[in-house]
Amino acid sequence: MRDSAYLKSGQLSAEEKAFLESYDPDRYKKPSVTADVVTLTVNSEDQLCILLIKRGGYPYKGKWALPGGFMETDVESVTQAAKRELFEETGVKDASLRQLYTFSDPDRDPRMHVVSVAYTALIPKGSLKVRAGDDAWDAEVFRIAYDVDGMTFQSEKGLVREEDLAFDHARIIRMAIKRLRSRIKYEPDAFWLLKNKKEFAISELKSIHETILNEKLDLANFRKAFLRDYVETGRVRPLNKKSNAKRPAMLYDMTEELVEEEI
Repeated sequence: MRDSAYLKSGQLSAEEKAFLESYDPDRYKKPSVTADVVTLTVNSEDQLCILLIKRGGYPYKGKWALPGGFMETDVESVTQAAKRELFEETGVKDASLRQLYTFSDPDRDPRMHVVSVAYTALIPKGSLKVRAGDDAWDAEVFRIAYDVDGMTFQSEKGLVREEDLAFDHARIIRMAIKRLRSRIKYEPDAFWLLKNKKEFAISELKSIHETILNEKLDLANFRKAFLRDYVETGRVRPLNKKSNAKRPAMLYDMTEELVEEEI
């Protein structure tokens, strides 16, 4: 039995200490745990994009997959594993990382029973720089497109369809986008995709909402909701300056209150 802080605490009865000291941790079979990260951003053309890595080893060698890896047991939590994997693939430390769902079907990995805790990471527009980790051949940012058969992932290196992805990662991606589309209507997720959260126009935020929802929004209604939900509540404040666009627009700043609310 490992020497845990719980075992060391003085709050345990003699009977409980004896039980823990004699407990056999191998009594039950243990699944492995991985963290997989759906890393989303917006490109210069206001298209929703995702980071995929090409697997360098079996299973699914040469297939595209989500960044992720095994949690280091007794060393880190699964959230710490997700942050580590994201940093190894992107160098990003301060993304909006949110737990998505736990995928635990016993046959989702051909090697053994692997439980995956999936996360969604939102990366500011134009700031995602990729680098392949130790266990990957390649890493690439793909544009997400939709057709009658579902999603496709497109880049200069070619086209990847849902069925081409490794493991159950297509299912994870679908759930992440569905959840984001639902949340964006009442949570400030879109702010994390802005190029500059400290200086942005309403039109920029509207474009991100349209990208996520894959539909056009009425500017007047969007502005009204933005002012009501964020400016009037103090979560966003107007700056005393306008953009340098052909049609200058008022600029806004994401407050510390909103930053703390999301992290």
